[in-house]
Amino acid sequence: MARIDPRDSSAHHRERADFRARLLAVFFISTAVSLAGCGRDAPKEEGNVAPGMEAAAAEAALLSGKRILLVHSYHADYPWVDAITRGVRWTLKGTGIDLRVFYMDTKRNTGEEWKRRAGERAFAEAEAYGADLVLTVDDNAQRYLGERLVGGSRPVVFCGVNGEPADYGYPAPNVTGVVERLHFRRTLDLLARLRPYRRIAILSSDDPTSAGAIAYMRTVPVDVDVVEWILADTFTEWKEAVRRFNRTVDAFGVYSYHTIHEEGDSTSLDPQTVMEWTRRNASVPTFGFSEFGIEDGLLVGVAVSGFEHGEKAAQYALEILRGTPIERLPVIEANVGTPILNQTTADKLGLAVDPSLAAEVRFATNH
Repeated sequence: MARIDPRDSSAHHRERADFRARLLAVFFISTAVSLAGCGRDAPKEEGNVAPGMEAAAAEAALLSGKRILLVHSYHADYPWVDAITRGVRWTLKGTGIDLRVFYMDTKRNTGEEWKRRAGERAFAEAEAYGADLVLTVDDNAQRYLGERLVGGSRPVVFCGVNGEPADYGYPAPNVTGVVERLHFRRTLDLLARLRPYRRIAILSSDDPTSAGAIAYMRTVPVDVDVVEWILADTFTEWKEAVRRFNRTVDAFGVYSYHTIHEEGDSTSLDPQTVMEWTRRNASVPTFGFSEFGIEDGLLVGVAVSGFEHGEKAAQYALEILRGTPIERLPVIEANVGTPILNQTTADKLGLAVDPSLAAEVRFATNH
């Protein structure tokens, strides 16, 4: 699929229209084959059924009763999870497909045994449910479930993956999906319009998704000195990093803060606790890559769209269930990014927002 500038909303609409056109093309081919077969077995009286009604009936017969299991790596209340689920439901609306959602809850429970057993429970759920297709979201769902499904008879569509798909054996004859690539350079360009900087650092919690995100960012050429890339495990490590950044860099970025825990405890802290401490103690500008991160107190960022990930994954699922071979559906990247600025944080740092910038961003205030 051609890359589209996320800032070009008209291009995004054209991309979405092109994608839907492809779906319709596949649907009409399937419908034609179905109708031809029906014509041989039981000829219809001409003129009694409108073509549009016939097409709708064929569509309903093709998809109604199909079962999709949506497996989230994390928990239902996580904003990213909610956005993806909304994108999936919006795309499947009216198709007659039955959707079931399973939450592995590996962001609040970070122990290896929990993650392994969550993957086993998800696999058992797919079997018991009789899923015709599985949607796997974020990296833990790939590591602890998707890898097990590679090469099987059940189709898999992934999304929200920060690591390299090849790390999980993707793509495969039964697997395709959507990778997540952060808007790193665009976020730095946005930050520069608020305050000049030369040295930055990147901070995130130590989890597979963060590791994949940082690995990707390190491949992006940027005209700035990134002095540290930190994956923190405990809250003590996180605090030490923030205090050090206040002295050593002009700004720092945060990818995730949701698996930080106290020493000796595998249960994650409330992320609001981590971010509240961060926004109170950071004396240099911060930037992020998610809507909720900026709403929680990071200064600015071009946020990835969970809704887009869910929408595109569900579109691929529909194509597969309509009969499109998976080899014709290449792994793609999500393109849309939303510029967001936290006004409360800007005021705390004494940063004035230029009117031209104000016209381009969505404003947020702390939760």
